[in-house]
Amino acid sequence: MQNKKLEEFNNYIKYRKVAVIGLGVSNLPLLDYLHEQKAIVTVFDQRKIDEISKEVMDKITQYAFEFSLRRKLFK
Repeated sequence: MQNKKLEEFNNYIKYRKVAVIGLGVSNLPLLDYLHEQKAIVTVFDQRKIDEISKEVMDKITQYAFEFSLRRKLFK
């Protein structure tokens, strides 16, 4: 039996803009999920590009996600 609410959510985020704030360990699987759901993703992180693993940056570019680094979003 499929989860109707999850199916509704997946349909809702398809082709919608989504922000991922922070590239912590818990958000890495989220990148795959959002890509599978065809969301339009922008990733924000406070670190410089050379402080983020090559594997993560490769995934972001492979998925054609936009990213904004070195920005403090909250005070």
